[in-house]
Amino acid sequence: RITYSLVFVADSAKPNKKLNDRKVLLIGNAIHHFYSYYGRLDDSTATMEESKAGPNGRRGIEFPTGVCAERYEIYNNYPVGEQTVIENIGLTHMFIYKDDSIPKWSFTSDTSTILNYFCHKAVCRYHGRSWEAWFTLDIPLDAGPWKLRGLPGLILKVSDSRQHYVFECIGIEKLKNPAPILMYKAAHEAFLNSFPFPTREDFLKKQRNFHENYMTVLLSMGYNIRILDDSGKQIELIESPNTEYAERNISFSRSIYARDRNKKVPYNPIELE
Repeated sequence: RITYSLVFVADSAKPNKKLNDRKVLLIGNAIHHFYSYYGRLDDSTATMEESKAGPNGRRGIEFPTGVCAERYEIYNNYPVGEQTVIENIGLTHMFIYKDDSIPKWSFTSDTSTILNYFCHKAVCRYHGRSWEAWFTLDIPLDAGPWKLRGLPGLILKVSDSRQHYVFECIGIEKLKNPAPILMYKAAHEAFLNSFPFPTREDFLKKQRNFHENYMTVLLSMGYNIRILDDSGKQIELIESPNTEYAERNISFSRSIYARDRNKKVPYNPIELE
């Protein structure tokens, strides 16, 4: 189990406002699994609370200030020789696609020490960002955070040139007892029913549309929208025309200030192209 801290800029218009996530990379006998520790913790908490209270809406934990769980999971070598990516848009829409691309690294003569491991530096251009990685030959694993791989040793630190995404290893643990690599049941069912798989480009278009047409997309997903005035008082409720969740007695809602109802939601995706 390899644990990384992630410090990232969620809104490129506010580069000084940074958020944190904790990432876990599980190295199995055949599969690598990368996910958010906080995301899994939140989902586990929500599942327990909903089992007690009934399916009347999603609950979860309150994250500390500055913590944000990025909700994507990556399974490398599942299926064999392929990489499966599970992304979420909102809380209700899961998107599964394949991304078998491998960064093309250039090696430099620079060296450093991270967690007492002697590291070498490599650089690449990948999915719209320029990346600088530090990897160690002392741990000869072709692995790293997110989709970054293809080096002869484990990546312990990597950042993009703008320092908008910085992954840094904070712990390496060899598990004493075998632990299974898990996939959510809903994700596995979606995986089995996703042929032919959508492309990475399909997901990026939907992600962009979600942020540029936020309120419209939320309504189409099944969210009810509470419109608030500047004091935070609800002045209007717009019910979703999508009745899928209402028919199952599940309610999702979002609050939007009246002044922002037609406003785009700024974001800073890790993939810029």
